[in-house]
This record gives sequence, structure tokens and C-alpha cells, in this order.
Amino acid sequence: MAQDNFYNYNKDKIQGGAGRLIVSNDTTFRPEDISDIMDLDTYKLKDGFRDLGATNEGIARSRGNETEDVEIDQSTTPIDTTITSWENTITTTLMETDINNRQLANAGGVIEKIAPKTGQALPLAAPLISNARQVKVTLGENDSIDSGTKFIKVGNETAQVASVKNNVITLKKPLEEKHEENEKVMPILELGTKRIGYGAPDSVAPVALTLIVHRDDGTFLLVHYYEVKISDNVETNHGKEKASLPVTFTAFAQHDLPDDENVYIEIEQTLGNEEE
Repeated sequence: MAQDNFYNYNKDKIQGGAGRLIVSNDTTFRPEDISDIMDLDTYKLKDGFRDLGATNEGIARSRGNETEDVEIDQSTTPIDTTITSWENTITTTLMETDINNRQLANAGGVIEKIAPKTGQALPLAAPLISNARQVKVTLGENDSIDSGTKFIKVGNETAQVASVKNNVITLKKPLEEKHEENEKVMPILELGTKRIGYGAPDSVAPVALTLIVHRDDGTFLLVHYYEVKISDNVETNHGKEKASLPVTFTAFAQHDLPDDENVYIEIEQTLGNEEE
């Protein structure tokens, strides 16, 4: 006869796993399943969602309330408490400090994109396999490549140039994709730019925030906050270490949902063998 365990626990319920933080501008969306946000086969996000990328020191979710004691003359101790407020926050440090994350973290304005200035397009002299570092182009009688060219665009890839010799361009890093002979090589005379301004707005636009955790047993847990706003100070340090964006989001209740379900929702996959 098996001996009963006095310390009653189930180690399968002790779960870990890193989180994937996702943002959307649609605060009216109400997911019914994890697949409403992420394709469960390819892990690609559905339209309208984007990753906030790598984080550092975890993603902390905080939920708490403030209460007020109910006191009466007939008792020396409170006879009850009433909840006066709830606070739900999500805190992390974003390690991907691209302009989209900076716009979100610092409540920035509209991102303005300015196209690069390019030179004459030149045909490839031969197809390129992926990971190619040398790009050979066909030069006409009056064509040339400026030896000071720092970047080129091959198809849809932009690459940094290490050197130029005659009609051969050597890259600092290999291309990621393969390219056919009919594609063009575009010398970039001046890189394109993105411009964004920051000010002191009297309000911050809300976003929806989703956390998907890939747990130790292979299942997913989704936590979707219907509406959050960036809050607290964001300090970016430009030094020897990698720049980062520490952020805190505060979640808000939705007026059209029941009081006990109007801030966020959890959806988790089950293996079908858990105890009820």
C-alpha cells in the first residue's frame, strides 16, 4: 500500500518559462483563444500585434488593492473592510531600444520616415547565395562605384560595405537571403532616417498589452491586458553597457465588462491530465 505524502504538492504545477511581451493599438480586442493573437504552429503574431522583444530581469506583474476598515461603535475592532481601489501594473526592462519601443516608452510623437539617397542602380553580374559576402555587379562603359560607398541595397536587403574594388563589393557581414541575377544593386549615398519628437502631452494613448509564457511542460499561458498606459520614469543610460528601457505599464478597467473580469484575462493551455 502506497504511503500517503503528508506534504501534499504537485510538482507539475510548479512552472517556469520566459515571457513574450506583445503590444497592440486596438484596446477593444477581446481574445477568445491564444491563436487569436499568435499562430500556434509558426508562432507568428496576427496582424495588428508586434513584439516588444528582449527583456532583462523578467516581466513582473503586480496586482493589489487598498482597503478601508468598517468600524462601528459597538466593536473595538473593525468588523469588515471595503476595497477602495485596485492597481494592476506590469514592469520590465526592454533591451531592444528601437525607435518604436522608444516611442512607446517615452510617449513620443509620430515617427517620420525619410527615404535614403541612392545612386545609380547596377545589375548583379551573377546570382548570390545566402551568406554571400562578395557582390559582383555589371558596369557599363560609363559606370563606376564610388570607393567611399558605405552601404548598398541588394533587393530588399541593406548591407554595410567593407571595400570596393572595380566591380566587386565586399561586405562587412554576409547577406541573409539569396538574390537572383535580375535583381539590382543600389549604392546608398546617404542612409534614410527616422525622426520623432518628444514633448509634454497632457494625456498618453492607451495600448493593449499581452504576455505569452512558454512554460516548462510545453504549454502556453496568455495574459491579455485590455488597456494599459505607460507610467513612471524611464531612464536610458548611454554608456559602456547596452542601452535599455525600464518601463512600467498601469492597467485600467473596461466599463462594459463585469467588475471581476474587466482588467485582464488569462488563457492557458491544458494537457488534459490535471486534477480538477
